[in-house]
Amino acid sequence: MTEIFPLLGIRLIAVTDHYDSADDADDASQIIVPFKNLINDAYCRDISIKIRSQLDTKRKNGQFIGSFPTYGYRKDEKNRNHLVVDEYAARIVRMIFRMKKEGMNQKHIAEHLNKMGVLSPTEYKRSCGLNYNNGFRTGENPVWSAMAVQRILKNEVYTGMAVQGKFRKINYKVHKLQEIQNDKWVRVPDMHEAVISQELFDCVQELLERDTRTAPQKENVNLFSGMLRCGDCGQNMVRRAVTKNGKKYFYYHCSTYKRRDGCSSHIISEAKLEKTVLEAIQKQIDLLIEAETILKEIGNMPQKRLGIKTLDDQLIALNRQVERYQDLKAKLFQDFKEHVVSSEEYEQIGLRFTKKILEARKSIEEVNGKRERIFSGKPSVHPWIEDFKSYRNIVSLNREILVTLVRRITVYSKDSIKIEFRYADEMEEMLEYALEGMEETEERMGVK
Repeated sequence: MTEIFPLLGIRLIAVTDHYDSADDADDASQIIVPFKNLINDAYCRDISIKIRSQLDTKRKNGQFIGSFPTYGYRKDEKNRNHLVVDEYAARIVRMIFRMKKEGMNQKHIAEHLNKMGVLSPTEYKRSCGLNYNNGFRTGENPVWSAMAVQRILKNEVYTGMAVQGKFRKINYKVHKLQEIQNDKWVRVPDMHEAVISQELFDCVQELLERDTRTAPQKENVNLFSGMLRCGDCGQNMVRRAVTKNGKKYFYYHCSTYKRRDGCSSHIISEAKLEKTVLEAIQKQIDLLIEAETILKEIGNMPQKRLGIKTLDDQLIALNRQVERYQDLKAKLFQDFKEHVVSSEEYEQIGLRFTKKILEARKSIEEVNGKRERIFSGKPSVHPWIEDFKSYRNIVSLNREILVTLVRRITVYSKDSIKIEFRYADEMEEMLEYALEGMEETEERMGVK
């Protein structure tokens, strides 16, 4: 201030401090004012730190502290730090996720919304009386764009997750915002009502990561787009068409082979692939329904003996493993003290023992979880079961069914494909539980 203002020809007068920069004779003021500036600056810095700390505490508690809520939500009138669902906007959000799941890309989704006359998020908020604006707004009457759809599809807030702290001011003097890395965002789950399920959100994130393109003159991607992998090189399978006797046939082959970079064609007919996948899905659904029926039948039976002995044996073995490696660590420490092993050997071997102990303890937690579920007479409950059951009577395959139930399809040859279903681990646990219950029931009835 004492250097820049005179340079710019500015005269500073502070009435309360009895200071005038033009009065060169007042040496006392020339000395006192810089000290006052330092004190005031320290006071501002202290206030800034306290405010930031308070805001961080609110974020960690899941309280919403933004000026404007995410599209699809509004502030609770009873608690301005809590979000409630805006039903109209939430319906649009669900529609966007559904269209993406059905195979539409972001550009076609945006065009579809604009044709329907749906207001863009910015215009919708302004129509609700909010003095809202952002850096994404373009033109006087902004419409839906592919990027606007993309931001909605990637927003975790719609799963009930409070996500804040994406930007931060540099300091109390510089009000420019700097972007924060994703892993440092403040995320608190289940802080408000979810607009979409976590399963749907995860499914859409996988679709966004895949290299899927929409064919010309079409709104939706092809049925198996981004779902097929070559069993040898792991690359995508590409779709091709041939015309024979005036009829068009579609098939898939390895993209590496197409580029002449090696591998083999792994060619497979689209019609055969669709039939095989449909039959596999139907069998999987029938298997799950049968397992669920068995679980219901044994639901009222005493459950303590179902698989308990096997799990108890596993727990005994795992606990012995933990004790063994703990003893080895103690002996290793004694060897280190007696200079039998070097510090480097002590550190390396100790890390291996610690890793073994942690792995065993993790397995103990998993076994105990299974044991508790057996005692309660209930397997793990997941919403994915209803997803599978809702398609029990399907007679044809479409994109929505495929991406809901199947994660990936690996093609080894036209006669050998591997279908990786979603929730495969949960399915295996449920089927094992049903098998254990059925075996126990047969044992009680004297069936061998």
